[in-house]
Amino acid sequence: MDILEKLFEHHFRLSPEATEPLQGNLGGSGRIIVRLTRGPLRAIGVLHSVREENIAFLEFSRHFRRHGLPVPEIYVDDLSRGAYLEEDLGDTTLFEFLSSNRAGDAIAPAAIEAYRKVVAALPRFQIEAGRDLNYRLCYPRAKFDRQ
Repeated sequence: MDILEKLFEHHFRLSPEATEPLQGNLGGSGRIIVRLTRGPLRAIGVLHSVREENIAFLEFSRHFRRHGLPVPEIYVDDLSRGAYLEEDLGDTTLFEFLSSNRAGDAIAPAAIEAYRKVVAALPRFQIEAGRDLNYRLCYPRAKFDRQ
């Protein structure tokens, strides 16, 4: 965890005051996910030992961001230690937001608008950003197939 605190200090020029584990439904594949804060400064820190997966995530995130797509900014990374910091977008996942704005068949206008934004963004990820995406970085496979 020290490496995440060092990355926070490197990026913000201040050490974090608090570190809060965020595993819950957010973690997966052996990742350690934490929120680091100091006053209004916040970042999500990730520790993950699979280098190829980290490279794919970081490069794809940066690529999508260069294309103006709505993904968290990658602040800083240390691939040799399997660590990186990214922008903290808050506590609510899209799934939680959509679920809380739906009751049976009734969908709140805010959820309908969120669905529209997501569906509108998908072709930009797949087509616009997909044109020059380095698919060789995909992990664990470079393409989807029957397996």
